[in-house]
Amino acid sequence: MEKPFYDILGEKYPPSQDNKLLSSQLNLNPNFTISIPNFSDNLKQHTTIESLIDIEFQRGVEEGMKLLPNLNKLSIDGEGSKISLDARKKRHNDSLEFKLIEDKASNLSDLNLLGVRDCKIPVFSCEETIRDEMHDKSLLNHEDSYARKEILSLRGIMELKEKSCIKNQIQNQDDHHTNLRALLISCAEAISMDNNRIAGELLNEIRMQASPTGDGIQRLACILADGLEARLAGSGSATYHRLVTRQLSTADFLNAFHVCIRASPMIRVSYHFANMSILNAAGTASKIHIVDIGISYGFQWPSLIQALAKRKGGPPNLRITGIDWPQPGFRPAERIKETGRRLEAYAQEFKVPFEYQGTATQWESICIADLSINNDELLIVNSMYGLSRVRDEPLLGINSPRNQLLKLIQETKAKVFVQGIFNVSFSPLFITRFRKVLLHYSKLFDMLDSLIPRDYKSRELIERTFYSPCIINQIACEGSELAVRPETYKQWHKRDLQASFQPLPVDPSVVEECQNIVRNGYTEGFFIEMDNHWLLQGWKGSINYAISLWKSQVE
Repeated sequence: MEKPFYDILGEKYPPSQDNKLLSSQLNLNPNFTISIPNFSDNLKQHTTIESLIDIEFQRGVEEGMKLLPNLNKLSIDGEGSKISLDARKKRHNDSLEFKLIEDKASNLSDLNLLGVRDCKIPVFSCEETIRDEMHDKSLLNHEDSYARKEILSLRGIMELKEKSCIKNQIQNQDDHHTNLRALLISCAEAISMDNNRIAGELLNEIRMQASPTGDGIQRLACILADGLEARLAGSGSATYHRLVTRQLSTADFLNAFHVCIRASPMIRVSYHFANMSILNAAGTASKIHIVDIGISYGFQWPSLIQALAKRKGGPPNLRITGIDWPQPGFRPAERIKETGRRLEAYAQEFKVPFEYQGTATQWESICIADLSINNDELLIVNSMYGLSRVRDEPLLGINSPRNQLLKLIQETKAKVFVQGIFNVSFSPLFITRFRKVLLHYSKLFDMLDSLIPRDYKSRELIERTFYSPCIINQIACEGSELAVRPETYKQWHKRDLQASFQPLPVDPSVVEECQNIVRNGYTEGFFIEMDNHWLLQGWKGSINYAISLWKSQVE
């Protein structure tokens, strides 16, 4: 065996103090050395395995540090549950904010199988603009004259376009609509009977008559044809998931939202009814806690924050717990975090003490502990138009996830439970379900055709982003793959009573305010009426939305 260089030189080998931990982890003997031949006369020092590892490790750290911002800007919160990194750069005159966020990976099934359900995955996120003038126009309460001006502006555009149409085309258009509907139903029937050849021929004919830029039924036919084609190919689930995983920017969503509230009063009425009911229930409470199941972008709450700021005696402490489904990809909580930042910006402007907690999770897995309920706070539970996405297997009866979620809400003993639903019910049988989908969405697409110009990009976003995934899911999927199972307000009323809720009376003055919103410039055809404690909204005789107020029967 060759003698180490230190033995040759008659010196004692100094132990490495910096690498004891690393050496122990690698199970290396700190006294073990390796002889290196004398490749050069200038080689004066023997290198150990530990020092080689140390050199490479330090080199890696140095390279990695070049990619990170200044460590002086790294802050860790008191609970140790979040790490935020705030570094701003000017790029093309746009301010981009980067944050290092630890997001739960609870929706990643492959990680769950490895037993790391609570694992935190740090990811970089690029924030969008929290708010701008468009946000304020759409989300805050303005004078009636301003809202009326916005509404009449869009109505004026539509009236000009209607005058430019040739009147004698109306009869031909009606015949065309009847033929297209008949083709769609015939194609669905052929698919249900496994007559693929006939179904394929009918699909080709439907494609020739449909148009993504045409009238309401032509645009709907494009989406229905996509669903029928996916069902025929057996790719319904994949097609649906591809649609729901599309990333839509907040700016695009807000543009579509802005057009919606200019064209239709339904969203404005829904938010106004809910927020005024919350204000009435809150009274003079000094602390208010709102649990919003399905908060999404949080567009309901800026106007409430604005109203609380004007409350006599000063605003209360407002805490919002936002719950929503995880977003696809590696940032499941990104949107819900952005919602919190936006609401915080409004609270700061209106000087309302504010706290926000966002949770991205499967709604069926929510428990009371997730809501952080405090006894000294007035509790409100709000869920607008999202409960139909909670699974409801009829075979499970009262133990279905939908009923279990209602039971949890009932157990919170909230002062008020505000519930908004889409008033429609589809059948479990394909042909019957297809006919109901065709009827329901034909009315909605005809409404859009009467209210929004066909060349508006926002209209395409509404149809392709909001409606298309649900339509495709109802047409191309079956059984447990049916993601949305809506019910009528009468069905929900029965379900709520079975969950030990009791309906609360509606303030007539709030109903009158909602009716005034509809009268303030919106086109004829919209209506509001009350039925058995439900505020109903619709278009030309069809009830589209329903909202009600509930509280637990058990005190």
